Amino acid sequence: MITEREFYQALKETLKGMKGKVKSVSGPGRSGAIAAVYTSHLLKIPFISHGSPVPANIRPHLVIDTALMTGRTLRKAARKMNADFMIAVIKEDSRQIFWYESDANVL
Repeated sequence: MITEREFYQALKETLKGMKGKVKSVSGPGRSGAIAAVYTSHLLKIPFISHGSPVPANIRPHLVIDTALMTGRTLRKAARKMNADFMIAVIKEDSRQIFWYESDANVL
């Protein structure tokens, strides 16, 4: 299982060099939203709900997702948002379980 701390560290590494290059962020689905909210706070840029229009004054726009297997979801999301950049935090060979998917977190 990928813990929140491991994810945060991987995200910081993934975002190196992005500060100042992007002005807004979104992410597809629930996992993408998590990555996008974290990114929004780290880079101090606006979070845009996936599928919402991105105003010209907050472009370039980044689409981010927690994990990448085939890249299909990320490419589709980037096209939908007319993104300038797209990245994934974890490049996975097989399905990973993240802290927010753990049964231990279910109420």
